[in-house]
Amino acid sequence: MVQGLNSFRFFAFFAVFLFHLDFFEFGYMGVHAFFVLSGFLLTPIIIKMNEHLPTKRYFINFYGRRSLRIFPLYFFYLILISLIAYISIEHFEYDVNNRLARALDQMVYAATYTYNFFAMSSSYEQTQTVTHFWSLAVEEQFYLIWPFVIYLIHKSSVKRALLIIIVSGPMIRFLLAQLVMVNNGAGFNDVDMVVYSFTLSNFDAFAIGGYFALYGKNTSNLKILAMFLALVVIGFVTDYMSGVKFDLRSFGYSSFMKDSYKYIWAFSLFSTLFALILVNIRDKVFLPIIFENKIIAYLGKISYGLYVYHFPLVYFVGHELSHISFYVRAPIILALTIIISVLSYHLLEQRFLDAKDKLFPH
Repeated sequence: MVQGLNSFRFFAFFAVFLFHLDFFEFGYMGVHAFFVLSGFLLTPIIIKMNEHLPTKRYFINFYGRRSLRIFPLYFFYLILISLIAYISIEHFEYDVNNRLARALDQMVYAATYTYNFFAMSSSYEQTQTVTHFWSLAVEEQFYLIWPFVIYLIHKSSVKRALLIIIVSGPMIRFLLAQLVMVNNGAGFNDVDMVVYSFTLSNFDAFAIGGYFALYGKNTSNLKILAMFLALVVIGFVTDYMSGVKFDLRSFGYSSFMKDSYKYIWAFSLFSTLFALILVNIRDKVFLPIIFENKIIAYLGKISYGLYVYHFPLVYFVGHELSHISFYVRAPIILALTIIISVLSYHLLEQRFLDAKDKLFPH
């Protein structure tokens, strides 16, 4: 693992963290950055495993490694939050706006990695305890499907297959949006949330990451900056044309790409931007003084825990400390998230990570 890629993980998490604090509206795209990173990291690995391992060992090793990485923390957290919710409600009569009760009601979707499908439905209600697991459901569905995709296509066709998936992304999002609108939203959440949460709506992000990992070459950081600035200008111009209130914190792309059909085209553009950044980070030419920093890289290494634990802390600790300044409250919540994630990584996750190479070598 290139140290800078771990740092990218941390910044993706931090964007989501600030979004959940209602401080950085564009921060929801940190999740999308994770999707691109997953495709960037795993696609070359899966291709190499497919080339060098027999079929049975290929699938066993991949799913074994992913299980040891994902399941221990995930199900530990679900059990923990279920116990906390039950005890808080039954014995202390403590809940905040019914969020813990909702968590218990929605636990089946989290436990089966189908929370993103629940988030697409009109019955969806946010919990702050398992709501953010919609993205982990999408990731897990990617892990389930991607090895079969790579296995079934010839090595010489990988590039073509990735390009087909990339091109199909906006078309899938367009067709899905039309389906929701034609049915007048019957049984569905808002169009932007449906598109944002659906598995296939995000598959081009994974494919873009994989494509650039295999075939991308580093480019000028000035070109990356120019692309970002151009996207910001396009975002604000389309905001103005759509009558959206100007908010610098959104970069012109308000929550979940609501206006100007951005949920169709903007995800593809930002996925490409993230992939260009990842190539330069991999080659250690993108702000190395920041991305090669050991402290930031370490925080990226524990970013899975940071993502899992942060949202309930943002909501419940934020509620209890609502009487103090945001600029004091936010660092306290971040510090608690980091402390819990460090303990989780070294006391729980590390034990299973150490077993990956022993039980399921590449």
